[in-house]
Amino acid sequence: MSEVKNTAELKQSFVDHLVELRGCLVKAFIGWAVGAIIAYILSPKIIQVFLYPLFKAIPREHIIYFRTFPEVFSTYLKLGIIVGFIIGSPYILYQLWNFIAPGLYPHEQKWVKLTVFLTCFSFLIGDLVAYFLFLPYLLKFLYSFGERFLVFKPFLTEYINFILKFFVFAGVIFQLPAFMILLAKLELVGLEEFSKFRPYAIILSFVIAAVVTGGADPLTQILIALPLTLLYEVGIILVRLVQIKSKGGKP
Repeated sequence: MSEVKNTAELKQSFVDHLVELRGCLVKAFIGWAVGAIIAYILSPKIIQVFLYPLFKAIPREHIIYFRTFPEVFSTYLKLGIIVGFIIGSPYILYQLWNFIAPGLYPHEQKWVKLTVFLTCFSFLIGDLVAYFLFLPYLLKFLYSFGERFLVFKPFLTEYINFILKFFVFAGVIFQLPAFMILLAKLELVGLEEFSKFRPYAIILSFVIAAVVTGGADPLTQILIALPLTLLYEVGIILVRLVQIKSKGGKP
């Protein structure tokens, strides 16, 4: 009889968790929807912000084209969905945290908070660096190959897709130092292992650059590989600082 009662309690507990999860997901979706509406309203200004690196890199190009009538509207919708998720992400993460946190121990909550913070911060920094530093020079460099004998016509959809992919790529590669710190904190990989892996990390950076650029010219691959190598070095420095702090300030 007690076994039947325990099974019924487990089923009830599981159902309660599903109901709670559904409530959190519904609230998170509402936050995403509100962010999407705001982003859709601001889409013309968002497009202007995205066009700034293009106009800075190629001052003569202050016109962007579209091929079909629905193209601009579909671009607004795409920006609304993607940028809306970014706008609503604090509320979305808050709802997910409310569901996950009760099942974690205090030290696990601390690690989850640290991981989420480092991930979001690194992604944001990566996009800001890409937008203000790398993107204008990259666009100018790529434009230089055809400016003497070809006519460049920037189209809205292709350019927005390129910008979004570039931001995702920049945000992901800037996760490298945070990922290295997390591995060091979990004592899975130490400073010595990271230092020994440095030559392989440099080679891997160029392999990733070759894959991302589709085997383009060596100079473009170098422009992609150098930030990856520098981020790995930054990760080693941060891991060293973390280990010094954990030892009470002694190297």
